[in-house]
Amino acid sequence: MLKGLRFQLALICSTITGLILFIICLISLQISESQLNSRNQIAFENQLQTISYQLQTQRNIKSSWLAQLEADNKLIISIEDNGHPFFFKGAWSPSTPRHDLLQQAHKDALGLYNFDKDAPTTSTLSIDKIFFKIQGNTNDSYRVGIARIPSSVGSYTLTLLQDLSTEKVTIIETRILFILISFTGILLLSLFSYWFAGRAIIPIEENQRKQVQFIAAASHELKTPLAVIRSSNALIQSQNHQESQLFTSQIERECTRLTRLINDLLLLATADAHTWSIHKEPVDLDTLLIDLLDTFLPLAAKKQQHLTLHLPDEILPPIPCDQERIEQIITILIDNALHYVPTGGHITIELSKMPGAYIIKIIDDGPGISKEHAPHIFDRFYRVDAARKDKNHYGLGLSIAKEIIHLHNGSLTHSPTPCGGCTFKIELPYLPTK
Repeated sequence: MLKGLRFQLALICSTITGLILFIICLISLQISESQLNSRNQIAFENQLQTISYQLQTQRNIKSSWLAQLEADNKLIISIEDNGHPFFFKGAWSPSTPRHDLLQQAHKDALGLYNFDKDAPTTSTLSIDKIFFKIQGNTNDSYRVGIARIPSSVGSYTLTLLQDLSTEKVTIIETRILFILISFTGILLLSLFSYWFAGRAIIPIEENQRKQVQFIAAASHELKTPLAVIRSSNALIQSQNHQESQLFTSQIERECTRLTRLINDLLLLATADAHTWSIHKEPVDLDTLLIDLLDTFLPLAAKKQQHLTLHLPDEILPPIPCDQERIEQIITILIDNALHYVPTGGHITIELSKMPGAYIIKIIDDGPGISKEHAPHIFDRFYRVDAARKDKNHYGLGLSIAKEIIHLHNGSLTHSPTPCGGCTFKIELPYLPTK
């Protein structure tokens, strides 16, 4: 399913970006062709102006100069002096005969643009001229310029044509280049889109993996108490009333475990839905920790463990927080420490204040957390005891603690205790009163 999703995301991304790239290339190609045509047209007009200037200022023009000009620029030059053609055969032969091209140019100038090359000039100083394009007999095309040039001895008629085949080749080559750039860009974008889509669905894959693990772990945890309840119920039905007390106790115990598990799951589901709210009020953390110490001292004494509390010498001002939830976090951490610290071990609770935050540490000298397990201890249903022999811990406590501290905009971290064991650090931010 995720592979199909990756392909669909890559297809959508590459299609949209490819279409945008293609449109940009088309616009760029159009601008490029327009600029090329404009440059060539300006160059053509300058050539006509150059020849016109030579005719106005010099009586005789060398045929060699005209031949060189024709050959270098693929021009066809025809000059008439007071209606008499200038003797110049040309430097090259176009696909359509020169005579036919000149006739076509003069015909189109008169018929389409009402420009008569033999008409007298309208001014003794300015040049009458016109520019257009014509098609030859073999699908060859030409840029045309016709000018009536006044002079001191009459007038000249200049007909200038330029073969556009070289310009067409340049345009075709440019189009091919733009097409290759477009398809190369689309191909690279498609590869990038496929890679990026793969990166984008990594959180989905990870979430799916965690969901599968969550369902498997929850199923495992629910299966055991349900099996006990069913078997106890079956035994009650088959035994006499006096012996049923044992089995009803088992049912009660397993129902209590199920209730605790379901409540934890509901808390996490509420956190995931972002509907879990906290109720802040001023809380004296030192008083809260003293009360919790009194609660856990009997349990520590029962296991011959040493539970101590270190408070700062100065009086700490109250901090706005949800007292019930903060108690829940510390209870989870102390309960875990009592569970893992061996007989005779030490558990220390420390409270301190730093600028902008209160720090609560739960320090133990137990076996600690190995590097293998350290990155996962806040994962749901994750337990160092992979066999899940301990029926009193589901692996949800630290996940719940992490969610609660997140709602308080604080942090919950862990680190190895210098002399062995583990230290959990709660950081609760606060705004100091002035």
